[in-house]
Amino acid sequence: MTDRIHEPARDIEVMDQADLVVLGGGPAGVAAAVAAGRLGMDVLIVERYGCLGGLATAGLVIVLVSYGKKGEILMSGLAVEYLDRLKARGTVRTPEWCTNENPVCDPEVLKHICLETVEEAKVRLLLHSWVVGASVQGDKLDAVIIESKSGRQAIRGKLFIDCTGDGDTAAWADVPFENKESPIGLGLDWRWTNVDFDRFRKFSLDEPERLAELRKEIKEAGAAYPPKPAWRNDRTWFITATPGDALNVRDLTRCEIDMRKCAMRTYDFYRKHVPGFENATIIDTASQVGTRDSRRIIGGYMMQDEDVPGGRFDDSIGTGVAWMGPRAGEAFDIPYRTLVPQKINNVLYAGRCISACHKAHQNTRVIPNCWVTGQGAGVAAAVSLQTQCAPRDISVERLQQELRKQGVELG
Repeated sequence: MTDRIHEPARDIEVMDQADLVVLGGGPAGVAAAVAAGRLGMDVLIVERYGCLGGLATAGLVIVLVSYGKKGEILMSGLAVEYLDRLKARGTVRTPEWCTNENPVCDPEVLKHICLETVEEAKVRLLLHSWVVGASVQGDKLDAVIIESKSGRQAIRGKLFIDCTGDGDTAAWADVPFENKESPIGLGLDWRWTNVDFDRFRKFSLDEPERLAELRKEIKEAGAAYPPKPAWRNDRTWFITATPGDALNVRDLTRCEIDMRKCAMRTYDFYRKHVPGFENATIIDTASQVGTRDSRRIIGGYMMQDEDVPGGRFDDSIGTGVAWMGPRAGEAFDIPYRTLVPQKINNVLYAGRCISACHKAHQNTRVIPNCWVTGQGAGVAAAVSLQTQCAPRDISVERLQQELRKQGVELG
């Protein structure tokens, strides 16, 4: 028996085409598609799961870190529009004891809001379709290859925006990138209801010695800590972290198995021993593994640690906000050059895989900042198509003018 098989060559049907094909319907992908659709572009999103929102919805990463210090909003554009739509439905809040503006939302409502804005922008949508390869012609991406229940097919585009999180097209098209495995690279989140979070918080503040003992017991039981506040006081959620490579199917499988077992250990322990959790019941566990690190392209500029926060750039596409470190809650510019790869003239990158060093990436990768880079990429793609210039050659002034028209504050 050999360790390889031969797959015969075959022709692949081109099942669709668009001016702009957005790969991935997570926060960056939705923002990119909506921004381009609002400028009249023919846009198609290709998403591997059955809903939009990515880790913000199916991944249950439901805290939108960060918009600024408590009570301030440093962002603009779609990042604020999505927050405002959540507020209008009463399904988001920043807990009163937070020092930064870190809203927690209902992911089911955010799924609907993502779909709502996509449909309003007349963006076409293809769900349950996994992008698995690409056809490269010279210095351009001609088509992407997808797999679905309909088989193996191709989609052509004039331009593409890679919002896969893992920068998949970089591997297929030989685009320079970096990759660093993180000790907290993977995770799987879950939600509970019928909890009394106020009671748990009071216990935590009033009985610190007992809490310290309880945390030791939680660790010995192989359970998770801490429970996090949700958008309602009768709910909570847990975010987990485990080593692993987001590009390794065995690591992804191990994460699913280990974290689901951890979820049940946590559930059993908390119901028996933790004040406020006696009547807790499970809502759900995430339908996709959370990933923090994988490919990051090497673009026209790579954001450095000293840029996040504090960086100011002439080619800014919007304001990001740091969520971790001593300067959490402070702002920084995100330069357009971080979305533009060194090779391939008709692809932009947005979301987790933009050009940033590993340390800066820990702040650029979070959901609100992905909305910012997604909107920037979507508007840039529209300007590129309108002016018939490659994305790397478009007028930054024109790009920024269009972003301002979409409510993005710059400078």
